[in-house]
Amino acid sequence: MLLNKYKPKSLKEIIGQDNAISKLKKAINEKKAIFIYGVPGIGKSSSVHALSKDLDYEILEINASNYRNKDQINEIVGSSARQNSLFSKGKIILIDEIDGLNRDDRGAIQEIISVIKDSGHPIVIVGNDIWDSKFRELRKECELIQFDKLNPLDVLKVLRNILSKEKKEIDEIHLRKIAVSSKGDARSAINDLELLMLSNDEISERDKKETMLNALKIIFKTKNQNEILKTISLLDEDLDEVFLWLEENIPYEYRNEVLRDAYDYLSKADVFRGRIRRWQYWRYLVYENALMNLGVAFSKERIDNKFVSYKRSSRILKIWINNRKESRKKEMSEKLSKELHMSKNKFMKEFSYMNFLH
Repeated sequence: MLLNKYKPKSLKEIIGQDNAISKLKKAINEKKAIFIYGVPGIGKSSSVHALSKDLDYEILEINASNYRNKDQINEIVGSSARQNSLFSKGKIILIDEIDGLNRDDRGAIQEIISVIKDSGHPIVIVGNDIWDSKFRELRKECELIQFDKLNPLDVLKVLRNILSKEKKEIDEIHLRKIAVSSKGDARSAINDLELLMLSNDEISERDKKETMLNALKIIFKTKNQNEILKTISLLDEDLDEVFLWLEENIPYEYRNEVLRDAYDYLSKADVFRGRIRRWQYWRYLVYENALMNLGVAFSKERIDNKFVSYKRSSRILKIWINNRKESRKKEMSEKLSKELHMSKNKFMKEFSYMNFLH
């Protein structure tokens, strides 16, 4: 992906963050704990990685959302903070996406504070919104450095640089649209640029809107990356709807290992889907899209042209029916539990015949 291919290798390649980078370099040299914050896609984590390359420092990066308690933080971060780097001049410990910790993770936050106090290396914590009360004590232990939202001209400069290196040409009007619509998120703009480059055509109102059935046919019956991405982008439905259709129809198309692999890709897409819903990390849409559609499409080794009648997902209907059953049970429990002088929960648990109520 272009994001990985053109990830900054030096601070000289970071655009629009001169003031923040100056503070970051000074704090790292002084081996301070640093709390970087700002909107997504503006170069926060990339700047830390780029600085580590400029200084020839080892970097240990963890995603805070994957380490949920005191013991895990101590095992991974604490041990590294106490050890010297073997092959580099120094070490930076990067704790990314600190927003992923919820209010039940207070033990993890306290352990991070303990590691900061004992560490002989600079620790950099990265987040989007650091003003949540759960970070109050953590903020006191760190130097706060704000990364600014990029202006459209900065984003445009990034896009032009990528196009130049890729030896591609795209109309300036389209580039400016991407830069403006990104709202300062360079990561999002690069993803949009890549989709535009892959499709080799701008998606306009004149384009024929693809139906879901035709989209499924292209996913299941082809392995053409460009065609799949363009078809999905032309759908009137959102990715959640596509997800349900794929989940329902994969067993009608695939068998054995291919079936397993397709559902594996779908489950990984569901992980990103959950993170988007929980933490509003909209930059993960590109990963959800790729895993769902390209992952399912490329699970197969050969194309089977057998006819399949695709069905709409029945999961929503089943959930609705189940909710109706539960609501009737709850309604009855509210009435009878009072007469029997017991709680509603106890009534639901002890009267097994309730399972047969419809």
